[in-house]
Amino acid sequence: MNSGIYAAVSGSLAAMRRLEVISNNLANINTPGYKKDAMSFEGLLAGAVNPPAVPQNMTADPIMQKENIYIDYAAGPISQSGNPLDLALDGDGFFAVTTPEGTAYTRQGNFRTAADGTLVTVDGYPVQGAGGAAVRIQGSRVEIDAKGGVTVDGTEAGVVSVVDFAKPYALTKVGNALFVPANPQEGPQAAKAPVQQGFIEGSNVSSISEMVQMIETNRYFEACSKVIKGFDDMTTKAANELGRV
Repeated sequence: MNSGIYAAVSGSLAAMRRLEVISNNLANINTPGYKKDAMSFEGLLAGAVNPPAVPQNMTADPIMQKENIYIDYAAGPISQSGNPLDLALDGDGFFAVTTPEGTAYTRQGNFRTAADGTLVTVDGYPVQGAGGAAVRIQGSRVEIDAKGGVTVDGTEAGVVSVVDFAKPYALTKVGNALFVPANPQEGPQAAKAPVQQGFIEGSNVSSISEMVQMIETNRYFEACSKVIKGFDDMTTKAANELGRV
């Protein structure tokens, strides 16, 4: 098989993977606190350092694609909602929440109260306060200061936990708005970002940018497909016509 077809196939696979990432970003354009994914690719020549996918005595892959998917932690736009339970962070940091798998971290601050008054996320996970305890709100007038201190009807009800991690962040997504440390041994540190009550952080996905990338990726995929078809036509022609000579 002509070695050039491997490069075209590699490009097609890369384009398909990139389209998956872009589609997921666009699907979460209205998800509060969502952090978009991005991709970078590196072309690698098959050899001793990067072994080919087939044995050396056969046709080897001349080019491989090494994909790198990373999270863009840029802050999304912060807008005023007027809901006293909506919280946004003006700077770096995360809210700590309790999930069945343990503690996770999020920028999605559109909180609500459960039946027992516990402050929870839209998925029902309790928001952690000081020491990991849940924050319970039982009253009508809720005030949350810049340090996360919660006061209900003039009585202190706890402190919303706001933490951060060493940079560059080494976090893994759990769902679309939750993060956990890639290294379970890495512990969080106190964050300095002030809490804004009545505000909510939106997704950091730009619809225009993602649509432009989708168009570019579609055209790239079409170009790779044409190259593959060209090689296939050449192979067919060689088998049918050269064999007659």
